[in-house]
Amino acid sequence: MDRIQETSVALAELTDSIRPDEPREVLLARVASRVVRLMPGADAVTVTLVVDGTPNTVAATEESLVPLDQIQYTTGTGPCLDALRTETLVRAERADMAQRWPAFADVAETTGVLTSLSCPLFLPADGAASSRRALDHRLSGALNVWSFQPDAFAPAEATLIAMFTSALSSIILTATRWAAAEKQTDQLLVALETRDAIATAKGIVMVYHRLGVDEAFQWLVDASQRTNRKIRDLARLIIDDPDVVNGKV
Repeated sequence: MDRIQETSVALAELTDSIRPDEPREVLLARVASRVVRLMPGADAVTVTLVVDGTPNTVAATEESLVPLDQIQYTTGTGPCLDALRTETLVRAERADMAQRWPAFADVAETTGVLTSLSCPLFLPADGAASSRRALDHRLSGALNVWSFQPDAFAPAEATLIAMFTSALSSIILTATRWAAAEKQTDQLLVALETRDAIATAKGIVMVYHRLGVDEAFQWLVDASQRTNRKIRDLARLIIDDPDVVNGKV
């Protein structure tokens, strides 16, 4: 099987294996492992995601190489960050590292990495819709491939990884949208529960103090301010013990 076919098969398998309940970080860990198996010379992979301007390593096949990412986040320079800024593949060998990013090169020497390849995600070239969705989520990232061998990652192989990451961006965005939808659903459920609790507490106040709807709500507001409790917490307290409305709050 040639490299292009292997890459296509790997992408198809990843797409078919996505589950709505799978955390994005778990998905990216599987992606990183697949790249190591797929790409000759790849000894490890880390995945950087930048959310709201803050970069973070969300997946790594070798935890011992995470410092390669962290030194870049600290110094603000390195192959991964250059790939993000320039929206291009950045390949570097030991001599390049020492000249362009001295602090990063020191860590690379400690870890034994001789060649790196950073591939940006969510490029405008991947499709305007994909890039726009990433911007909507304030999301960017890069796939970082590390090798303990010199002269790793031939141009043809780097192109295949670029193709892989281009398709991968859509997979990540899908997982991100699922996570955002799940979070929004949770928030709506909490909001509904809070609304129901306040409505119930308001009814109790109306009965105990013979107040109208608006007057009962104002009573809750005043009690909330007087006791320094949030209205939703006060409402739950009243539901648990209705007698508290008789002077206990």
